[in-house]
Amino acid sequence: MSPIKKFTFTFIAVVCIPLLFFLALEGILRLFGVGTNYDYFHEININGELHYQDNKAFANQFYPSSLGIAPLNNTISVSRDKDEVRVLVLGGSAAQGFPHINHGLDRHLSAHLRRALPDKKIEVINTAMTSVNSHVVYEVARTIPANSADYAIILMGNNEVVGPYGPSTFSQNFLPNLSMIRALQALKRTRTWQAIAMLVQEVQPASGKTDMEWEGMEMFTEFSVPHNDERLEDVYSHYENNLREIIDILQDKNMHVILSSVPVNLRDSAPFGSIHRSDITEDELSSWNALNKQADNAYTRKNWPEAKDHYQALLKVDNEYAESHFRLATVLENMRDYALAKKHFEAALHYDTKRFRSNHVINEIVSQMASDEDKEALSFVDSVAIFNQASQPYVPGWNLLHEHVHFDYEGNYYLADAFTQAILADFAPSTNYSSMPKEQAAELIGFPNHETNQVMDRLLKMVQKSPFTNQSNFAELKSHTESRREQISVEVGTPKDMLEKRQKLIEQNSVDWKIHYELAELNRFLRNKEAFYFHLSELIKLHPHNHESYIKLAEFLSANGKFREAITPLKQSLYYVRNDRNKASQAIGWIGLNYMRTDDYEDGKVYLEQIIDDYSEQISATMRAYGTLVKYAKENKQNKDMYGYINAVERYANMLIKQDRVDEFPLLYRRMAQIMTIAGNNSEAQRWQSLATKDKS
Repeated sequence: MSPIKKFTFTFIAVVCIPLLFFLALEGILRLFGVGTNYDYFHEININGELHYQDNKAFANQFYPSSLGIAPLNNTISVSRDKDEVRVLVLGGSAAQGFPHINHGLDRHLSAHLRRALPDKKIEVINTAMTSVNSHVVYEVARTIPANSADYAIILMGNNEVVGPYGPSTFSQNFLPNLSMIRALQALKRTRTWQAIAMLVQEVQPASGKTDMEWEGMEMFTEFSVPHNDERLEDVYSHYENNLREIIDILQDKNMHVILSSVPVNLRDSAPFGSIHRSDITEDELSSWNALNKQADNAYTRKNWPEAKDHYQALLKVDNEYAESHFRLATVLENMRDYALAKKHFEAALHYDTKRFRSNHVINEIVSQMASDEDKEALSFVDSVAIFNQASQPYVPGWNLLHEHVHFDYEGNYYLADAFTQAILADFAPSTNYSSMPKEQAAELIGFPNHETNQVMDRLLKMVQKSPFTNQSNFAELKSHTESRREQISVEVGTPKDMLEKRQKLIEQNSVDWKIHYELAELNRFLRNKEAFYFHLSELIKLHPHNHESYIKLAEFLSANGKFREAITPLKQSLYYVRNDRNKASQAIGWIGLNYMRTDDYEDGKVYLEQIIDDYSEQISATMRAYGTLVKYAKENKQNKDMYGYINAVERYANMLIKQDRVDEFPLLYRRMAQIMTIAGNNSEAQRWQSLATKDKS
């Protein structure tokens, strides 16, 4: 055989046949619905119109699904209105708006743009997620549809070290090669890989990483990454390459990119970790310890000149200890040497070994990228400079941020104002724009409200855990957060106070759908049924893509005996359950019940049997469906149906007992006793009740 033929046959055997087998297997698995599509958006048909809807499984390719890291709820029309301006926000938790998810950057930006462009329909779609970095944002940009927005804001950089594939993460271990990361992600998107992973999970005990629960930043504190760690060069290289490709991808999808530098808390966020330089000697360390005691003593006494001398001496011994820089910066600030203080605040960030914040390297990459890229479809917003200016003569701190990176009201306000100016400079350069007053912006987005009180409670709990408890100014952080919480609580006032404030906005006709949602809740609390129904109806008109709105409307209608009318919003809510089988089964069961209540037995059967057939793992919903079917079969004298349901529910209950799943539904025995009582089978009811009593004892 000639060498060419040998090569040809070898190539076919080694490459072509395995490739064809893989492609065939991949196609079969997709055909049978094995695995998950990891695109950021799914396409969904809602009442005959195509929409893009967020994919709750998107982040599962990077993090265990049990952590619940997922996109915010977004449903947007595929077809675009000519008078619409749509903006995407990409990034991590700071861009997402944490902790004020409903009062974050996207809500601020929408209010600013509505005021600046009153004749346009404004849609701000927030694709940001908590704990994600440029590797994840790259996948967001890669999979979002072309022409789905006019503008895309990129605000990312805080999680490059602690996010997926970073050197200080618990998930997706560090890889130095970007091509390897991309290849691994491509493999994980295949159904073949996912099928193998599922088989492995079936035969092996679940690892701690697959069923872990979200514990916040504490999950990312295991490893320290000093400033001279060789892996940081790869981190910065990955960020730069990812950012360049994200910009190119978005521009190719006909979006104007707005690139932002990343501001962080320098002034009021002490280093999360400090370590001595690696070559420090024992004598130097002994000298350092003695000097540090003297410096801390002077610092405690607020003898700033003496403290300054001691900390400067400390830094001559070890210039890499982050806490020394932070303390010296605070001293210099108290001595009104703001310029030198800033340098040491920045040095404290640079040497911080727990890298939860963006630093000067990240922002230099962003700035350089803004200079290198095509200016026709890119704008640069130097948010760091804006925060510095707003904080003069100090550096940014609690005046704009809650803790290390997450923005308070004013931080989001300044960002929204700057992004609005950037959008207007491209979209309507002749517009004579004047910044919206802060008070007016707060009114338009409804900040603060009673939800803000709950947010501040959660924030206070968060900052009382690691790594915040390891900061030298933890006591001040806790006190500041408590004070901010109290300030907001006073500003919010009572539900009646808030209702009066919001009512003024209604009269001005300048509210978004979330104001109507808030007003609906306030009126529900105050038992004003008519106003509750009005605002619920208005918010659905303004934003017909919110699951909770339809459920609340169905609750209102059902409570007022309008069972038939409640079916329509319940059916509509099913478009927005996003594969949440618990929500889906509850809505379907409710639809079936309301059909039964309106003497439509056959349609009721269809929906209730759907739960039994398709949602049997939802034990509560399934037992409720059986109970409803038995009740209405008996009332409608459908004895054959009733006995069939009785036999079926007994088989179902006995299966749960046999599989040791009673703990999943502790009311099983009692519910079976109730169903048997409804059916008129008293002996069986007593038997199940005795089991319930026995189980309780």
